[in-house]
Amino acid sequence: ITAAAYHGLGVVPFSPLARGVLSGKYAPDIAPDSESRAGRQDKRLLETEWRVESLCIAQRIQEYVQDKGVGIVEFAIAWVLNNRAVTSAIVGPRTEQQWDGYTKALTVDITAEDEAFIDSLVTPGHASTPGFNDVQHFVSGRLTR
Repeated sequence: ITAAAYHGLGVVPFSPLARGVLSGKYAPDIAPDSESRAGRQDKRLLETEWRVESLCIAQRIQEYVQDKGVGIVEFAIAWVLNNRAVTSAIVGPRTEQQWDGYTKALTVDITAEDEAFIDSLVTPGHASTPGFNDVQHFVSGRLTR
């Protein structure tokens, strides 16, 4: 992302909700609903974002945003869009309710306090969990708006 910004290129991230991990419907100690991606054993989810560490981070974010009066979906998408290098985000709503949550993200202001909170959970430029780093495609930091 930093290299793209340096060269004046925009970035369009895929799955700002980490394949549903940041949707608020999963918890580290509760079995997923059988109709969810995790419950259906979606291989793409289970081999990437589905990690205990990621679920714990999502749970911490859920608690944080409740105190702010914002939903985790809205917050997560707003946080992605708060990076100056990001020009848009690819989301995949399956329902009108999901779409409404996505569009509400456009009204959420991410503060320096919010950025610091996320930085306290995930070191800038690093993946949320060990084993998710790809040394060939290292990312180094954010450029907030």
